[in-house]
Amino acid sequence: MKKRFPALCAVVFLLLLGLSSCGNEQGGSAAAEEQVLARVPEVMVAQISRRPVYRTYAAVGSISPREMSRIGPKVSGRIKDIPVDEGDFVKKGGLLMLIDPFDYERALEHAQSQLDQAKASLERAERDLTRMEGLYRATAVTEQNMQDAVTARDLARFQYDQAVTALEAAKRNLRECRLEAPFSGVVTAVTANEGELTGPQMQTFVMMDMSTVKVEVDLPEEIYSSIRTGNSGTITVDAVPGQSFEGTITKIYPTIDPASRTFTVTITLENPGLKLRSGMTARCRVVQMVRDSVVAVPKDALIRGEDSYIAYRVRDDIVERCPLTLGIEGDDLYEVTSGLFESDLVVLRGLAGLKPGAKVRIAHGGDSPES
Repeated sequence: MKKRFPALCAVVFLLLLGLSSCGNEQGGSAAAEEQVLARVPEVMVAQISRRPVYRTYAAVGSISPREMSRIGPKVSGRIKDIPVDEGDFVKKGGLLMLIDPFDYERALEHAQSQLDQAKASLERAERDLTRMEGLYRATAVTEQNMQDAVTARDLARFQYDQAVTALEAAKRNLRECRLEAPFSGVVTAVTANEGELTGPQMQTFVMMDMSTVKVEVDLPEEIYSSIRTGNSGTITVDAVPGQSFEGTITKIYPTIDPASRTFTVTITLENPGLKLRSGMTARCRVVQMVRDSVVAVPKDALIRGEDSYIAYRVRDDIVERCPLTLGIEGDDLYEVTSGLFESDLVVLRGLAGLKPGAKVRIAHGGDSPES
């Protein structure tokens, strides 16, 4: 019994030693595999697609209203009412100011009575002339009497015409006691108060139509031939962060400033909600050239070669070197005319040390290697 126990212990020891050896072999294999994977470079890729490529030019301007008007009365008088204040929106034809109409109402009544008198005088002169013509044909009056009747009729007609003109002027002056908005817009300045005297020389209101605004920017003369009316522009303002506004070039000035060597363009854009206000600083990116629906590659994927640009394409985790023929340069993209196709994967990050035929790992998620 004592002789069998040492032999059993020896068997158990050999068995445990064999299991330990197998475990070490498996662990070594896994570690070796991890080391191999660690040596495969990781890259971030982008998929090639068709999209517009824009070439833009940056410029700075100021927001201004589509229409602005400095408004003053056409008649003199004491201000009876100003129903609006600065910042109010007024529709076209809305009342801005009312001048006391009392004197103009009396003037209208007087002009009407003068017209009635002139009309009666004209009718009497025409009757006298008709009677005188009959007498003249009967040789009952002299030619001088006939000419006097014609002159009296002409004078009465002239006085009647003057009375008609005076009546129209009185009506117009009475209407002008109501100063009305010439267009729908925002009142930006009021320089008069109720009870004050005013007159035609006073500019009492400033109105702006801000439903559509415009921006004038200066561009370098070298891009003059590539700018067209109808080209688009993207505008951002410091006062409205995180939002951009799309506009259209509506006017290109025909001259070049000899001092700055620039020309001016006007960009017009809609202003929903009146977020844009006159005087705001506008940062514009004017579209100089655009290609619609072309194969485009990000600039970060390009490497300058000896004869042309190249990009590294990844297929089945293997890197391929692709010489490219490029079209126009956009802000972040290049048009590709040959060398790449839709759905190709090109390396954006991790370009350092890449060689054709190398095996790579494609990065996923937010982490990307530096190039």
